[in-house]
Amino acid sequence: MKRQWSIVLLIILVLLVGVFSVMNVDPVAINFGFTMLRVPLVLVIIVTLLIGVLIAVILSTTIILQNKSEQKKLNKRLSELEDESKKEKDELKIRHSKEVESLNEDKEKAQTKIRELERHIQNLQKTNSTKGKDEEI
Repeated sequence: MKRQWSIVLLIILVLLVGVFSVMNVDPVAINFGFTMLRVPLVLVIIVTLLIGVLIAVILSTTIILQNKSEQKKLNKRLSELEDESKKEKDELKIRHSKEVESLNEDKEKAQTKIRELERHIQNLQKTNSTKGKDEEI
């Protein structure tokens, strides 16, 4: 359906250009400074239009190529940053696991020390209670 509309618009445009051409066949003088040329007005208009289109295409192509180049640079930088981020994330995971392991070791040492101190307290309490019984006798 879209293609059909494009064809219809193209036919209308061709008809308009044809009518425009027929209406503007009068010759005009173009002075180049060193020579003078007489050409139909429609030819001057169409050539001027084509030169304008050519300039616009060249400028837009230049801009598009610059944008593509910039996009490639940005994509490369993005890829580098993603790799760097992944590397740092992996390093953080390793550091975190080492820290957790170290803290668990410290926790186990502290728990062992607590158990030793609790046993020592119990031994002291037993010793004190036996001394107290010995003194009563």
